Amino acid sequence: MGTVRILPPELANQIAAGEVVERPASAVKELIENALDAGARHCQVEIAAGGVGLIEVLDDGWGMSEADATLAVERHATSKIASLVELGQVRTFGFRGEALPSIASVSRFALITRSRESDAGIELTIEGGATATTRPAGSPVGTRVTIRDLFFNVPARRKFLRSTGTEAGHVTDVVEAAALARPDVSFTLVRDGRPVREWLSAPGRAERVAQVVGDGDLTRCAGARGPLSVEAFLGRPETARAGAGGLHLFVNDRPVRDRALALAVAQAYGSVLERGRYPRGVVYLDIDPVLVDVNVHPQKSEVRFADPRAVNDALYSILSRELSTAFSLPPARRWNPGKPPPPPAPPPEPKAEAADPWGLGGSAPVASAPVASAPVAPAPVAPAPAVPGPAYEKSGEPLVAVQDSARSPIRPSPEMRWSNLRFIAQVRHTFLVCESDDGLYVLDQHAAAERVMFDRLRKAYRDSSVSSQALLFPVVVDVTGAEAELVATRADEIAAVGFDLRVRGPESISVHGVPKLLQKTSPERLVRDLLSEVMRSGGRGFSDAVDLALATMACHGSIRAGDPLSPSEGTALLRALDGAEFAGHCPHGRPVVTFTSWHELDRRVGRR
Repeated sequence: MGTVRILPPELANQIAAGEVVERPASAVKELIENALDAGARHCQVEIAAGGVGLIEVLDDGWGMSEADATLAVERHATSKIASLVELGQVRTFGFRGEALPSIASVSRFALITRSRESDAGIELTIEGGATATTRPAGSPVGTRVTIRDLFFNVPARRKFLRSTGTEAGHVTDVVEAAALARPDVSFTLVRDGRPVREWLSAPGRAERVAQVVGDGDLTRCAGARGPLSVEAFLGRPETARAGAGGLHLFVNDRPVRDRALALAVAQAYGSVLERGRYPRGVVYLDIDPVLVDVNVHPQKSEVRFADPRAVNDALYSILSRELSTAFSLPPARRWNPGKPPPPPAPPPEPKAEAADPWGLGGSAPVASAPVASAPVAPAPVAPAPAVPGPAYEKSGEPLVAVQDSARSPIRPSPEMRWSNLRFIAQVRHTFLVCESDDGLYVLDQHAAAERVMFDRLRKAYRDSSVSSQALLFPVVVDVTGAEAELVATRADEIAAVGFDLRVRGPESISVHGVPKLLQKTSPERLVRDLLSEVMRSGGRGFSDAVDLALATMACHGSIRAGDPLSPSEGTALLRALDGAEFAGHCPHGRPVVTFTSWHELDRRVGRR
């Protein structure tokens, strides 16, 4: 051991740079945050060679005087905070005073700045952490920071950087995150001399999300609970991805990485989102700065809440409530007042009503004789109610445009019900073709039946009224020791799902009863579905884990692709969907229906 000594400033700065400046994107992030804290309304970022050769950030913020610019490149020099009280309620992006000296210690650094009160600017240059040199320079109000040859004096760090394309991609991600955080600021990204991204200032978050994410299928969800308010723009379940790479999280406009928050967002979808998959979208959380600590990570990419459980519960509660109706029923058509509505379809001929296999009796539909591919006479349904009086925008365009569901989410509407669709035919023993006054609907029969079955199972479970069907002969199932222990310790909760399970040995159980709604399905398969989901609940409580188990059991206990359905059974399935929550998707997130308007169909075949 040597003598204790104070590290030289250049060495201390390089050590700090190892934490703050991980790659070119880290430097870009710090410089953009300085620009935003300085009141910039436009920020331009230019990089070359993935940011290793050149990084330049130009802003039109307040700028700095010569004295402030000279101090800004010293360690722990900042204008953001001045006391411990301010550290506990940080409202700016930066506050540590480490970014500029850290970057300057591992690059050829130049800063040109001018404040509004100054007649001329100042240029300050530092090479590899050496002493700064300054000289007067002509400059508009604002700041330009130029970084060349990043890590030129730290070859070991430079060796671990990725390819030029990868590093440029990380820089793009940083600029996109800044654009999402501050819709009121314009951002431009120039790569190797060519402009590649530009986001002009937007009036609000919704418009900026549309600019950056570029996906019209995101649905806005908003709410507040206590000191937390949430505004989210989230995608449909079928667009979810493995991993949270497509989900952007912001806390007080600060982009953060937080596994617990991402998990709460995913769990708000319930069983519709499979484990390990996360929705695409953007989630903004606004909370009193006193209740969140941003000083927990060198790159300020993580935060810590005073009450993380309350934040996660509030986020889950708000989003689950909003999402429960966000992707449900087909929309009603509101006609443009300048054009007469198309003539209504002729009413179906009356026909005797068949028994409803999806009625309250609870039994699953029994497959009937195959249905021919040609259209059959529609089953009797109540005529579709007329759409109430016009509710139009000033432009005369309909408030809700009916589009192909591949590009537009199926949204709920009180004027439209599944039972108002007219069943036409079953195609390939898989799809139900239906029509209405506004277009053609094609339903996936398995997804629809699975949705109905799951909804009934879940409602019965939550009402503690799941009917159980006793088996004539018990079925013995081999399980693991942990699963046998779970059956023993959770016997009452498992019984509430409709199962009568008994432990027979260290690694075996016997099945004496199954949910009545699923009596036609293999008891062993149902039990394995239940135990598999509950054993790996992924942080969910027992009730939420049961939701996932019910979704899997509903999948295995419903009619499947290839099962023939009669017209009466198809019509009964449509009626059953009216009573199912979140009816636009099956419990595992696949869409139940796709839609094509008559206008779009005419266009595709050349009639328009």
